[in-house]
Amino acid sequence: MEGFAMAKSFSYRFYHSRDWEQARELALQRDAYLCQHCLKAGITTPATMVHHIIELTPANITDPNIATDPRNLVSLCDLCHKKVHGWARQGSTRHGFAFDEDGNLISLTNENTD
Repeated sequence: MEGFAMAKSFSYRFYHSRDWEQARELALQRDAYLCQHCLKAGITTPATMVHHIIELTPANITDPNIATDPRNLVSLCDLCHKKVHGWARQGSTRHGFAFDEDGNLISLTNENTD
């Protein structure tokens, strides 16, 4: 399954659960497996992620109205998902981070930038 690389430790079990698997698939089917943000811009892009509109937190992860309710889920492509979270801004990432040649998010420390 895709989309687990950025899962926080409190949400790891949830993102590997049957409940999430079913909710994710229903959201993708509802959205015709298309990125809804791109679609609004007139661009047809396959969705690879399902995003929580109200972000999951340790306090709400067990609330089905937040965690698995289709009204709180939207299908997105990888780039739009990164933009929503602030991981990609105008082709870059948050200050102090970058993507390596394999597409992995890495921290830029003095040893990486010298």
